[in-house]
Amino acid sequence: MISLAELQVQFCDALRSTEQPPQELLDELLDDGLNLQRFNVYRNNFIVLNADALADMYPVVKRLLGESAFQMLATRYVRQQPPMERTLLLYGEGFADYMNSLAELSALPYLADVARLEYAWTAAYHAEEVGRLDQRTLSSVLPEAFGLLRLITHPSMQCIESSFPIYRIWMVNQGDELDQAVSLDEGASHLIIIRPDTEVDVRAVSAAEWRLLDHLQRGDTVEDAYLNALEISGEFDLTAFFSRHLFDGTFCAIKSD
Repeated sequence: MISLAELQVQFCDALRSTEQPPQELLDELLDDGLNLQRFNVYRNNFIVLNADALADMYPVVKRLLGESAFQMLATRYVRQQPPMERTLLLYGEGFADYMNSLAELSALPYLADVARLEYAWTAAYHAEEVGRLDQRTLSSVLPEAFGLLRLITHPSMQCIESSFPIYRIWMVNQGDELDQAVSLDEGASHLIIIRPDTEVDVRAVSAAEWRLLDHLQRGDTVEDAYLNALEISGEFDLTAFFSRHLFDGTFCAIKSD
C-alpha cells in the first residue's frame, strides 16, 4: 500500500497527464468498477475549470486566437503549469512567457505582450487598497530636498512596455465590433496600469514618463529617476508631470533618507 504523500503525488500527476492513470493509483480508489470513469470526470473538470480561469484572465488573447486555438493552448498550459495556490484569481502569471516560448505562435509576436497587459490589469484590480499621497504629507519637506525623496507608488501600479502597439490592440478588442485595423508599424507601447480608486486605469504614456515611473517604482529617488527619464527625452518636464500625477493616486507615500 502506498503512502498518503505518494498517493497525492500520483493523483496530481495523473490529473495533468493524457495517459491512463497508473493501476496502483486506481487500486487505491473505491473499487466499484467505475473508478477509472470517476477519475476521468475529475481530471476533465480539473482541466476545464483551470482553462476557463485562463479564459477569464485573457479575453483579448482568446479573441485574437479564436475559441478552439485558445482552448488547446490553455489545456496545454494547465497540464504543464497547474495552479499552485488555492485561489484562481491570479492564476496564469506565466502564461505570457509560455506563449513566447512556443514556435507555433511566432507569427503573432505581439501576443505575449498583450497577455502581459491583461495579467497586469487583473493584478491591479486585486491589489491592496491604500490611500493617496496628499499635500499634508509633503508639507514638511523642504523644496530643495524633494529630489532626495523616494515616492512610493500605488501597490496596484504595473509598468508594461512593448515593441508593439499592444494598447491599441487591447483597446480595439474591448467591444463586440472589430471595426478597426491595427498596424504593427504603429510602434511601441509604454503603459501604466493602476487602480487608485475602484476602476483599473490603463494609461498610455511617453517613453520618458514610463522610465521615470518605472525607476520610482524600483525605489530610486526623484532625482535619479528624473535623470533616467532625461536619457529618453532631454525635454522631459518633471514639474508638469508632478502637477498632473503627484496627488492623483499614482503615489501613496514618501520615504526620505
